[in-house]
Amino acid sequence: MSAEKQKDPISQALRAEKENIITLGTRLFQCPEPGFQEVESGKILASFLLQENIKVEKGIAFTGLKASIGKEGGYHIVLAADMDALYVNQGTGRYPFHSCGHSIQTSVMAYVLKILKDLQIPEKTGGKVSFLATPAEEFIDFDYRNQLIKEGKIRYYSGKQNMIADGVFDDADCVISMHINGETGTLFDVGSTLAGFLAKKVTFHGKASHSGAAPHLGRNALHAASLCMNAIAFMKDQFAREDGVSIHPVLTSSGGSVNVIPEEVVMETYIRANTLEALLEASGKFDDCVIYSAKALGMTCTVEDKTGYMPLKQSDEINQVIYENMRKICPDEKIVKGVISGASGDIGDLGYLLPCVQFGFSGMKGRIHSSEFEIVDEENAYLYTAEVVLRTVKDILEDPKKQVRRKDYAQRKQFYLDNWLHAEKS
Repeated sequence: MSAEKQKDPISQALRAEKENIITLGTRLFQCPEPGFQEVESGKILASFLLQENIKVEKGIAFTGLKASIGKEGGYHIVLAADMDALYVNQGTGRYPFHSCGHSIQTSVMAYVLKILKDLQIPEKTGGKVSFLATPAEEFIDFDYRNQLIKEGKIRYYSGKQNMIADGVFDDADCVISMHINGETGTLFDVGSTLAGFLAKKVTFHGKASHSGAAPHLGRNALHAASLCMNAIAFMKDQFAREDGVSIHPVLTSSGGSVNVIPEEVVMETYIRANTLEALLEASGKFDDCVIYSAKALGMTCTVEDKTGYMPLKQSDEINQVIYENMRKICPDEKIVKGVISGASGDIGDLGYLLPCVQFGFSGMKGRIHSSEFEIVDEENAYLYTAEVVLRTVKDILEDPKKQVRRKDYAQRKQFYLDNWLHAEKS
């Protein structure tokens, strides 16, 4: 480390807090809790922040929390970090495990807020910084989440979707987030995409009949499903390759027996795409394939939608600041740019509403979302990642030219509520 960097306040603060950041991250890693069940994780984070004399709002989107420093009315940067774990399988067992690295996000962002407070960066610049620990990013546990919706404890499947609907981001100017990646031989990625997705469940309604004696009196729901799957396969050719439209339907129920014409068949799928326009168009065309395949054979159908996540469109301006600060840590060949990913995340919803980034960092081995996941490079995962965020926040707050805003936030949010979440009108 150069003598100049040794004297730098951010570098000094990170060196002083290195073991503490990793200790907090380890505590969170050892406390894996699935979405909307992050009770102990919330307690750990709240306790840490309160010890640092940072006020904490609990119960945001059921199990999330919010902490802010700086001045009201100043340029407002939100540091968003996922809290939840996944279920993984090992042998015959199934258990929650932080196989997506969310424990790293929360510990890093919590300490970034502490260091920003200690260095008085928001106060000196007149800005505001909030740390949001957001629950339930992983799109799982529908039975549990449906029960929470029924009980009025949440309204939507993801933490960020509930926060958006509840107005948590209404005074934010931009969002900074990060996520571990599976890249080897690199330290960071910047400007990557995430696909958007919707979930569809289709039930074809036919008419049962004896398959040997009177098949003509029945209406075979499997025929409607087969016709529909062919139509979907042909329909996908109507999209350009760069749209990234991906639809792979499966039959999850085809009840009946060998001598009975099946009267009900269930088909389910995700619809994925790289842009919101392509995703909504594919959703409409999918519904047409379903409806008219059923009608063509004298049957009916029902289509159930589960709102997933929007595609992520990142802020080029903020990513440029991110990239410049990555270059202060490592050479350019250690940074991957513009990765096109088929994965999804609810950060995409925020990217539609606000200038938003989610950069990637390395430091793991094994497969993400598996029991093999292991953090092996704590220096990069915790320290270098925190440094990128700290320097980016400082640069943005100190330079008004880097303070990007989205002036049509209110209009975008209304479209989002009406056409994406399909929020009920009060």
